[in-house]
Amino acid sequence: MRLYPIFLKLENASCCVIGGGTVALRKVKALLKSKARITVVSPVLCPGLLSLKKKSLFQYKKSKYKNALLKNQFLVIAATNDAKVNKKISADAATLQILVNVVDSPIECNFYVPSLLSRDGLLLAISTQGEFPGMAKKIKEECSHIFQKYAKSFKKLAALRKDIYNGDGTYKQKVIRAKSLMRPDILKMVESKKICNVDALKAHLKTR
Repeated sequence: MRLYPIFLKLENASCCVIGGGTVALRKVKALLKSKARITVVSPVLCPGLLSLKKKSLFQYKKSKYKNALLKNQFLVIAATNDAKVNKKISADAATLQILVNVVDSPIECNFYVPSLLSRDGLLLAISTQGEFPGMAKKIKEECSHIFQKYAKSFKKLAALRKDIYNGDGTYKQKVIRAKSLMRPDILKMVESKKICNVDALKAHLKTR
């Protein structure tokens, strides 16, 4: 099956993590970065989740799984240590047309969480479509160097691009200036702060 790659905006979206162990903890931490509204369902919580609960970072429902808990949820992650419960969660979510990820069971998911590289607004996702997560991790490690190369100047480059399109000149000129930001010489000059604004960029381009 060919997947449709997508990045979700989860800010204030209702997301449910079912499970109270260390795997659930990892999933909760990832959802917190997306500013989702999180509900955790489990009879007990591991120390890490208890610590987050004390900070009121999610709503806690001390309960075993019941399908009624999925009501009004946008996304659910099944992270219990019971395969039968996880399978039931997947089936219930499918009936309700809710996005569901079942940890360690690709066949019961309708979306996968990719291996990620993230820094300063730059996000790279690598997926093997659930077939070989270890390979995604390996590719991530090998891509890390080149990712960091661009990530360290990403914010500056993104700001410059925005200023280019908000500034003067024809649309064609703006496109040329924006594309020039990926040139090796200009990347180095942005990194070394020799180019800090659009005027400096235009001056450099005129000399070439």
